[in-house]
Amino acid sequence: MTDLYNSWPIIKFSFSNPLFVSLYNSATPIRDNLAELATGSGQINPLRAVHPGLVYDISMNSYIAFLCKQGYNSTNIGILIGTKGFNCATIKPPPGTDGINYPSMHIQLENTDSSISAEFYRTVTNVGYGSSTYKAKVIAPKGLSVEVIPDTLHFNGLHQHHTFKVVLKGPPMSEETMLLSASLEWSDSRHSVRSPILVFKFPSY
Repeated sequence: MTDLYNSWPIIKFSFSNPLFVSLYNSATPIRDNLAELATGSGQINPLRAVHPGLVYDISMNSYIAFLCKQGYNSTNIGILIGTKGFNCATIKPPPGTDGINYPSMHIQLENTDSSISAEFYRTVTNVGYGSSTYKAKVIAPKGLSVEVIPDTLHFNGLHQHHTFKVVLKGPPMSEETMLLSASLEWSDSRHSVRSPILVFKFPSY
């Protein structure tokens, strides 16, 4: 993989694309009541990871902006990155609920009465074929609306970037429901890139 891609985030994504790896074998998906909270990415399929089609790249500056958005102390972040006098006030907050360019999307509800409302902004890079068109396919359970804007991505060449938005909406989850598991899959008929979408709450004890 290091011979094919010189970006560690791209290599990490290629090995963790859930469509490639969430399988006990080639035909049987991993099943668990806690969905991705229990299974994670599953088993690696290195052959498919070599040609992922689309990747979610991320830079150190993106991680720094994410930490600032999460409310981490500027002094501690400065120590972490080796920059004396670092101040989060100088960093533009990244858009969206989480503010990080990860393939997965999740939201934890603050309380049992909270309605589902979240926006995720993602940027994908074409590493498949020079000219390609990817269409979005959403699988979502009852009680969760998932909208992808735009739902079609046209690439004219390699390493071209496109940004899209995923909007989640829904009523408060029922008392017996602990999580809702959905997915977004981008496909160009030769590649399929799947992102898990998870809405969950923790039981109150």
